[in-house]
Parts: sequence; structure tokens; C-alpha cells
Amino acid sequence: MSRTSAIETANEAWDAAPDWVMALAQTCDDQESQHQTAKRVGISATAVNQILKNKYPGNLPNVEKKVRASLMTDKVNCPVLGEIGSSQCLDNQGRPFSAASSLKVQLWKACQKCEQNLNRKE
Repeated sequence: MSRTSAIETANEAWDAAPDWVMALAQTCDDQESQHQTAKRVGISATAVNQILKNKYPGNLPNVEKKVRASLMTDKVNCPVLGEIGSSQCLDNQGRPFSAASSLKVQLWKACQKCEQNLNRKE
């Protein structure tokens, strides 16, 4: 019995699936696993399944940023480092405060108020 491809699932569920949803679907098909794709993106396999079926109840913009960062190699302008990959940006956002170097302090301070930060306090 053959399984339905993730691309077919997304195309059936979305009127016009966004490019990032199609990148997620393509990666699922390439990996042959929603679980492996979810690990790569940093979300749950359940979230991947719900997104492909256009039934995800969570914060789609945050998931979109994670997909773009991990699968689509988007670039962002960091106020401290200049143009960097989105995955590096997400990595910096998740780091706790460290006074080990002046650069780490600058990054932490900049991340706290940056619009790219998925965990930013309004």
C-alpha cells in the first residue's frame, strides 16, 4: 500500500499552499518521515501533520520562521552581526544571557527587542 505524499496532502488541504508549507511537504517526502522533518525544523510531528492538512491551531508565523530558517535558508539582518542565516538567528534567540564576551552580551541585548525573536516580550 503506497502512502499519500505530503505534497498531495498539502495541495488538497490548502487553496494555494504558501511556499514554506510546500518546502515542509517536500522535505517530508524527501525524508519519507514527518517525524524526521519535524526534528529538523524544531517542531512536533503532530504540528507538521496539522500544517500539511491546514488544521494547525498554533502560531503559524512562528512556525513559518522556523521552516524558512531550517529548510529554506532565509537571511535576516542582525543589528549586531549584519546579514546572517535565519537558523543562526534562531540559535542566538534561544541562548541564555552570558557575559563570557562583549559580543554575547550585545547579541543577547539586541535579541531581547528584535522583531525576529519568536520569544520577544511585547
